[in-house]
Amino acid sequence: MYEILVWKMYIFVQWAHIFNLFFLRDETNAHRIRRTHAMSALLSVATALRRVPVLRPARSMKRARVARHATASASAGAYVPGGPIENATVVVTGANRGIGLEFVTQILAKHDGNAVVACCRDPESADELMDVQLKVGPERLAITSLDVSDENSIGNWAANLSSVEPIASRGGVVDVVINNAGTTGTDGYNKWELEDMDAEEMMHVFKINTVGPLLVTQQLLKNGLIGDPARGKGGALVGNVTSKVGSVDDNGSGKGYAYRASKAALNIVNKSMSIDLEDRNVRCLLLHPGWVRTRMTEGRGLIDADESARGLLAAMEGAFGEINGRWYDYKGDEIPW
Repeated sequence: MYEILVWKMYIFVQWAHIFNLFFLRDETNAHRIRRTHAMSALLSVATALRRVPVLRPARSMKRARVARHATASASAGAYVPGGPIENATVVVTGANRGIGLEFVTQILAKHDGNAVVACCRDPESADELMDVQLKVGPERLAITSLDVSDENSIGNWAANLSSVEPIASRGGVVDVVINNAGTTGTDGYNKWELEDMDAEEMMHVFKINTVGPLLVTQQLLKNGLIGDPARGKGGALVGNVTSKVGSVDDNGSGKGYAYRASKAALNIVNKSMSIDLEDRNVRCLLLHPGWVRTRMTEGRGLIDADESARGLLAAMEGAFGEINGRWYDYKGDEIPW
């Protein structure tokens, strides 16, 4: 449309210029000079506009493609992966603070039909989560015990999840899983250097950052909470919170062996799941939160948790393009592998 309008303007000005030169000969010289100058200026503008590159809203076009298949179901009220997170039952791990807590509060505020199962190791000490639960009610927010570093904890949690409100009253299925729980190491950044690394540190970080998300997704699948066409309304989305430091392409500073390796491993886990679960209508997406000021980063960072969570939710809603097997940061930039 833009190109057509510019061409029409260009042709009009060209013909008007010719008309001015050949058919308005009875005008006085002063009028002719002024008219000629005006037409020349318009011609210059039209020519310049033809040379301006057309900026197409690529992300909006991508989002339209992603959302097109979701329109019918969304109008009926069912959640569809890649569409708005509305009328959705959402599981969030590592939900008691930082980005996880922001996911919980923003999802509940986003739509009255949303409900969240918030998971953390020690619900009894999750004071901020309990404050949110008092505001919205247990029918919209359940707080459950889950240790993603413990395979038995994950198995028991998933086996009993269908009886937990709000899942029990919503058909026994989960629409969105946000694998957010993570760690930098046993002692923060104190084992960031090569000289400080050992096998125990590597395995500890891998258990939480890589194996945990894999087993959470696996157990939800095995218990029919996601990926069951007979029970699922419109499919499910698994959002795995990774980190840009797990990008091989982006590693220009070294260090952080356990953390980098665990996140790189999570990235390939997500890629395989995005292929294996696609025919079961489960979409898997990688999310880079940015350098967020939280307890895990010891208060260091460039952005706050609310900004990060807001951008990552937009990514899960398809605001930045296709979701399955892709990797976006909170700003919508696709991260190189």
